[in-house]
Amino acid sequence: MFRMNGLRIALFGAALFGLALNASADWPGFRGPDTSGSVPGGRLLGDRSSLEIGWKVPIGSGYSSPAVVGNRVVVMFHGDEHDFVGAFDVESGEELWRHGLGKPYDGHDGSHDGPIATPLIAGDHVFGLGGWGELFAVKLADGSPVWSTHLADDHGGRKPHYGFSTSPIMVDGVLIVEIGAEDKAIAGFNPKSGEMLWSTGSGKVEYQSPIAAVIDGKPMVVAVSSTHLYGLEAQSGKTLWSHEHGGDERAMGGASMVPVPAGDGRLFLMNKQDSSSMVQVKADKELDYKVDELWSSNALKSSYVTPVYHDGHLYGISGRVLTCIDAGSGERKWRSREPGDGFITVIGDQLVVMTKPGTLHVAKASPDGYQELASVRLFPEDEHSWSETAFSGKHLYARSMGELARIDVAAAATAAVIENEYAWLGQTEFGAFLQEVQQAGDKQAVVDAFMAKQSSFPIIEGPDLAHFVFQGDAEDVGIVSDLIGFRREDPMVKVDGTDLFFYSARLEPDAAVSYGFIEAYADQPGPDPRNEHKSSGLFGDVSRLTMPAWDAPAHTAEAPAGRQGTLESVTWERTVTRQVDGEEKEEKQSREVKVYLPAGFSAGADKRYPTLYYANGEAALDTGMMKNTLDNLIGESMEAAIVVFVLPAEEGGRADPPPALLEMLTKEIVPMIDEKFPTMAEAGHRGIAGVSGGGTAALLGGINHPDVFSRVGSQSAQLFSVPIWDMLKTAEEQPMLVYMNWGRYDLRSPHEAWDMGANNARAWDAMRDKGYSPAGGEVPEGFGWAIWSGRTDDMLQALFPRM
Repeated sequence: MFRMNGLRIALFGAALFGLALNASADWPGFRGPDTSGSVPGGRLLGDRSSLEIGWKVPIGSGYSSPAVVGNRVVVMFHGDEHDFVGAFDVESGEELWRHGLGKPYDGHDGSHDGPIATPLIAGDHVFGLGGWGELFAVKLADGSPVWSTHLADDHGGRKPHYGFSTSPIMVDGVLIVEIGAEDKAIAGFNPKSGEMLWSTGSGKVEYQSPIAAVIDGKPMVVAVSSTHLYGLEAQSGKTLWSHEHGGDERAMGGASMVPVPAGDGRLFLMNKQDSSSMVQVKADKELDYKVDELWSSNALKSSYVTPVYHDGHLYGISGRVLTCIDAGSGERKWRSREPGDGFITVIGDQLVVMTKPGTLHVAKASPDGYQELASVRLFPEDEHSWSETAFSGKHLYARSMGELARIDVAAAATAAVIENEYAWLGQTEFGAFLQEVQQAGDKQAVVDAFMAKQSSFPIIEGPDLAHFVFQGDAEDVGIVSDLIGFRREDPMVKVDGTDLFFYSARLEPDAAVSYGFIEAYADQPGPDPRNEHKSSGLFGDVSRLTMPAWDAPAHTAEAPAGRQGTLESVTWERTVTRQVDGEEKEEKQSREVKVYLPAGFSAGADKRYPTLYYANGEAALDTGMMKNTLDNLIGESMEAAIVVFVLPAEEGGRADPPPALLEMLTKEIVPMIDEKFPTMAEAGHRGIAGVSGGGTAALLGGINHPDVFSRVGSQSAQLFSVPIWDMLKTAEEQPMLVYMNWGRYDLRSPHEAWDMGANNARAWDAMRDKGYSPAGGEVPEGFGWAIWSGRTDDMLQALFPRM
């Protein structure tokens, strides 16, 4: 597949709340010299200069940003037997030393391997925090250990789901760390001994970090928990002020919030996933502090990226779009899809953006729009970079999940085409059309005539080339699709002088994917107005692309009257336990299943039927047209069976989580159905199936409950934190008929560490290693019912073949 990001031709003493800085300062730790992410007096690029790679060296993966002091670059990274903190020479990149931190912190549930926290260089020591909670000090000269203490074991800290991540800072000679213990959210440590000096604060600590600030002439620590923002005296831990910030506990909201100093005692907070706010801290003559919220806005939201303040404006990522807002009002000034989703630093009056796909960009920090000055590809796109860039000695330092790099400023003027992912289009019919437009006097007329000739959309050229096109008066258009993955929006390219946007890709001749357009930076994508084939699911109500060799399913059409089965509702009452205000309470719950009875079924007859329990019952019937599929298959290619569709607790609600669903099935539903209907009540005649989380439940049902289910059907199982491959190693081998199906463009996040398609392939291989012969496999399709419904016939025929 080819991705199109757009034709891009590129030329290669302020204060933090009154704290003056040296423009040539090193970058000693988290967010730079003053923890603001900015060097106000620095200068990076001249008018005619460019970027070049000084050196690159391999390191293990991790999220830790580089810290730079003198001739040392220090970074933390993952290893096979340990996580490490290591020092590298700034001139050559040579590794000078490394120090092991105990067992490695392996990525899980979508995270990469390795430490998250950024190390701190202070004096002749390096301080850091490992993912398991080891807070340590080593010597800067050689990495030899000085002291270590454990946040969980020694101080009662709670490990966040993805590991300890707070970055330590030094304020007034005290090492400040957010430890997340009960009633001890924040703590100060003696940097010489590791002794805890004080602790304070309430609320959970997830992925937040403290900063240093000077407010009304008073140096202080500003730290955040899940509930409060605190101003603390570093030496004593005394609370100078606190503020209930009202944030949520979402990963892209309050759980990863870092306060951003924004001048004049103001602090910017990305405290909610769907909005952010600005507060102002003021002191009276007696140094009694007052905190007021100045504004709340949704202009910056839904991102792990901490914004940076410069000259009255904030620069950050909103969703996946670079955004500038007015710090005084929260009003959006501009948005840009270029250079892409990434992490931001400000050097002087220039933005430095390290994108997740591995490109580094320098642009003007201006409220007038995105104006790129230089860029360079640093790392392979699949290597990913999730760290801020450091600046020291006129060099930039960046890291990916596999490399550490120094980036230099070249003195000579350079002009180059840095990315032209459309070069290959010149050999296509669509490329010839673009060339015709470029040369035309009336470009819009050529576009209008071309569009009028098209019989369907997207425009398909040959067996494997698709051109997604949008025509309209829009400021910007982006595209989302199974093709490019979740949590990613790619820009569509506007043809100069026209109202046409396009995005081109090669994919398999029999591929099928969902896609949608995002017009003018809308919060949600919409369908292609020129495509009548709709899809709903991961991206909302969007459109579907099917390539020429894709076979449209016939089995979802309504069957003749004589072949149609019936659906019977069965309800029952059950007792469930819920957490209410921290206490467990029992309550009654009404549940329902829809039971499919095949054509010719007679309750009084002697015939007994095999059964299939389908986890995602409501969606399978309403969207997947599964009743029609059963009607068409039974008696032809599938044996007659009773199929039980499990409905969610609330209409339109989520399916039950796999563990809860399996408990309800094995203890309540299966016995009830065996009692009410003429079933073959043995595991050998009973199956379980589903999609996504329901597919996970199906696989777990077969592995963990072989006495109940021996036929297992799974489509796009959501194996996010369920290591089926490890379970199979220790599971007793049982007779089991398995069907697994997933898409090449299944649910995945290209810029994160999770890929459901890859996990399904791994589970498939584990099934085969265990001695099973699963049917199905990978297909060049995406994620959602528009795709799954085309394969339910294969699953049903594999699990219940007509003999």
